[in-house]
Amino acid sequence: MYDSSAKDPLPGSSFSKTVELSPRLQTVADLIPSCETVVDVGSDHGKLGVWCLRSEICKNVIATDIHELPAKRTEALLEENDMSDRSRVLVTDGLSGVDLNKEMTVVIAGMGGLEICKILSEAKSRLDGIPEGMKMVLQPQRSFHEVRSFLCENGFIIRQERIAKEKKYFYTVILVEYTGASYGLSEAERFLGPVILSKKPEYYEEYMKHQKAVMESRALGDPRCKEILNTWEKWL
Repeated sequence: MYDSSAKDPLPGSSFSKTVELSPRLQTVADLIPSCETVVDVGSDHGKLGVWCLRSEICKNVIATDIHELPAKRTEALLEENDMSDRSRVLVTDGLSGVDLNKEMTVVIAGMGGLEICKILSEAKSRLDGIPEGMKMVLQPQRSFHEVRSFLCENGFIIRQERIAKEKKYFYTVILVEYTGASYGLSEAERFLGPVILSKKPEYYEEYMKHQKAVMESRALGDPRCKEILNTWEKWL
């Protein structure tokens, strides 16, 4: 683990290792707003942090992972790209040990939805809490209804949503901003995404076809899904 003072990106810096993001991770990266610091929770390999610094989306990166081996992979990739002086790598659970401020953007991608809710809930309950105006980019692997329910009930307003497609799989990426004020979402919005339904982003038709099959499978045991299916035409 290292912790060095931040420096501005150096003009003409060379990068020793090419970093290419998967379609899923590229969609995550594209939703990260310009900020002082990106906090990559569960960084795994460090590619997103390198991409953010290389693209000058941020000046600094904090990468966290609960396991030492992925943290070492991240640390090594940042070192190979001469970014050690603008980054910190922490072996920690979620956002534990990270001092949050509104100039940060927190990224939590590739985790289960319930784990994402747990990380946000623990951060929110800390003495210093989550600063108003802080933005987060979330990419849950599952439990989408639970994630959006948590967001609207705990004051994380959904600013943007996009759909990523990688091979035959679809992923939802959500940009939120913490306001502290709860709001309402319909059951359809909680399952499918309020911005996805209103803006119909790229891959919308394929995504909705896939989601309809998922809903039909779940409708036998979940009356909420059956109700959404009864009004499916309004979303097409």
